[in-house]
Amino acid sequence: MDFLRKKLDEIRKPFNKGGKFEKFAPAINSFDTLLFVPKHNTTKGSHIRDGVDLKRTMVTVIIALLPAMFFGMYNIGYQHYSQLGENTDLLTCMIFGAWKFLPMLVVSYGVGLAIEFGFAIYNNHEVNEGYLVSGMLIPLIMPIDFPLWMLAISVIFAVFIGKEAFGGTGMNIFNPA
Repeated sequence: MDFLRKKLDEIRKPFNKGGKFEKFAPAINSFDTLLFVPKHNTTKGSHIRDGVDLKRTMVTVIIALLPAMFFGMYNIGYQHYSQLGENTDLLTCMIFGAWKFLPMLVVSYGVGLAIEFGFAIYNNHEVNEGYLVSGMLIPLIMPIDFPLWMLAISVIFAVFIGKEAFGGTGMNIFNPA
């Protein structure tokens, strides 16, 4: 881990205050806090002094959603092949389901995180980690034959109106999740 920490610190240098890419510091900070425990903890008051932050909590929720995602991929394949009257094995159903679901997941995370990074850079604040869960839930509730461009529009709406218009994670009146 020391190698990764040193490499990330080396990459971060142009993003520090006064650096060439100072404006994009929230983007590099989000990767840093995703990989490593944040260096800032509360020291006063009745707070829990722990390295578990909101990003770690959201990653835990994502891990909890993985069984639902894998069952959903299996179910997509199972429903497809059962309507064709074919009997298939688990792997065939999973491959077909992944072929249909993973593009939706990629579009959801790609569009949503691009907007999150754009807002963080524009407003000069840290990236809100709340989209990690919404990015998984949105494609899980969409029909499997839903066009990807419509999924992108729904993600844009969820992030702009559901979250960022009211100040980001924790301040939204409409939670996209």
